[in-house]
Amino acid sequence: MSSYRPREAPYSAGADGRSSVPFRHPGSLPPPPPPLPFMPMGMHPPHLRGMPYAPPHPPANIPRIRHPNRPPCTTPSKTLYLRNLSEKANPKVMASTLRALFETYGTILDVRVRHSIRMRGQAFIVFGEQEDAVRAHGEVQGFMLFGKPLFVEFSRTASDATIAQQGEDVESYKLRRIEARDRREQENKDRAAQVSAALAAIPHPELPNKILFLQGLPADVAVSEIERAFAGRPGFIEVRWVSVKPDVAFVEFEAEMQAGAAKAALGSQLVLREDLAPVSISFAKR
Repeated sequence: MSSYRPREAPYSAGADGRSSVPFRHPGSLPPPPPPLPFMPMGMHPPHLRGMPYAPPHPPANIPRIRHPNRPPCTTPSKTLYLRNLSEKANPKVMASTLRALFETYGTILDVRVRHSIRMRGQAFIVFGEQEDAVRAHGEVQGFMLFGKPLFVEFSRTASDATIAQQGEDVESYKLRRIEARDRREQENKDRAAQVSAALAAIPHPELPNKILFLQGLPADVAVSEIERAFAGRPGFIEVRWVSVKPDVAFVEFEAEMQAGAAKAALGSQLVLREDLAPVSISFAKR
């Protein structure tokens, strides 16, 4: 029984259009290269040293850190503000765990874990020295604690423990902090009211409707007067009076186009009598 050997002679490139790459039978292909050896993160395998290193992508099961609405505080402080804490952990267990974690960087004056509905998942760590807080801020950022990465930033205000360490009156500082918070909340409410008023002043386009809405009708106006104003318009059907609100009425047409033509011809106001104030005309809301 003769063994079969694949033909490896190259094809000649010419008018036949065949490639000059030699044909190789699948059985004659070289074996695949061995898998790359496991190397610690940041190190190259031996045969890839000298090539540019691309850091691996983070695992897909690590949740993304949600940044706050305003940018984090970058001014160094003795107090660190932690977010994205596990809400399933017991607050006492979380406090003792955070203290054990941050005590490796310096003296801890206070650990406050918030467990209210509005502040749960957040905590404050108060250091005795600012240098220790700065070092912990840089090294603990993203640390996985109870399955969630920590988001660490500097606190915008000094803590009560820091004020007491400096020898100042804590109660007066609390009052000033509450007044500043109330002032910020009032400023936010005023700003929101200004935005709402500005949005309300923007005219919104009306959606066409086959029913027109009349508003501001005088008390002594009869339905017949309104019917005479619209009787000659194509597609006019009827005028419906609202008994509970005698200053409004609805004028119905057969189609939206006919109602729109009547509104365009009369404008946004209808003058029923010269001795009466004009009546506003708009499309009825759907």
